[in-house]
Amino acid sequence: MAVRDDLDAPESELAEALARARRHAKNAVGETLEAIRALLDAASLAASGAPAASSTLFAPVDAWFARASRGLTAEGGLTDGLAAEIAAALEQEIARWEQRAKSDDDARPVLRAFLGLREVLWELGVRAPHGRANAAPPEAAPRPPRVQRVAVQGR
Repeated sequence: MAVRDDLDAPESELAEALARARRHAKNAVGETLEAIRALLDAASLAASGAPAASSTLFAPVDAWFARASRGLTAEGGLTDGLAAEIAAALEQEIARWEQRAKSDDDARPVLRAFLGLREVLWELGVRAPHGRANAAPPEAAPRPPRVQRVAVQGR
């Protein structure tokens, strides 16, 4: 089956539709990873004046995202091992910047950038191994219970 050039015409076979969906998913994930790398560059430029790849603080995380961008599967996602490695590395960076932000006000925007990256990755299904991401920091206050809606019968 040939790859279709017209994006608006519907496929006539299931295999064509699934192949097109895989291509778009892979492109979307790849573009998202590159967008995250650009945000990382922005955070690095704001913090140190150098791009992430040349910054001693940001180079390890930038390398993880570059590797992820190259490590997309045929279905458009990351391999499970690579996704876990990226999430674990990001968690380490967040912990490091949390400590630094306690004494350095300039570290807070960088920490917020890493937290934002973690949220984006969470939405894409990239999560840290169990036990790290789900554990609340010790100084975090417990969350109040969520409001529940209950149907009430009238008289």
